[in-house]
Amino acid sequence: MDEEENKSIIYVDRAKNVEFRENIQKVKLINQVFRPEAILFETNTFAKSFTQELRQVADINLHDFNTTRKKKQEIILNLQMSLENKKMNFPYGNEESRRVTSALIEELSMFAITERGKFEGVGAHDDMVMSLALANAATYQSSDKFILLDNMGLFDDPKPNRNSGGLLGLNF
Repeated sequence: MDEEENKSIIYVDRAKNVEFRENIQKVKLINQVFRPEAILFETNTFAKSFTQELRQVADINLHDFNTTRKKKQEIILNLQMSLENKKMNFPYGNEESRRVTSALIEELSMFAITERGKFEGVGAHDDMVMSLALANAATYQSSDKFILLDNMGLFDDPKPNRNSGGLLGLNF
């Protein structure tokens, strides 16, 4: 995401029947190469054990995303807004990126407002759309504001009050 909050798809890994450990290694490598601020995982079933394992073996900023119908609707609508506002850039530089972008656009074209008034997939596959929606949602989570504690004067006193118990932790 750039300064104007334009988002670019820079990497897509799409594979079937990948073993648990191989997926762990993939995520660790992707984290090492791209250093994302946050990674959102859909953790409805098997993925919960996946994120627990990742937290144990890697220093990755993981966020569990338990997909309810309402949450899914919300992230899909956020994705729709990003697309409509032309805030999403699709790769189209080489043959592989054109192939991936075409597959993604095909899946996106299968989303519509249904008779029940919900924006959802009407096709057979929505894996890429959901992945993109989660990545898009992660950009909102990663924009949390950070507070530089040095600027708050907390550490200015050269002789802190040792009887206060000290600064044990902060949770904002």
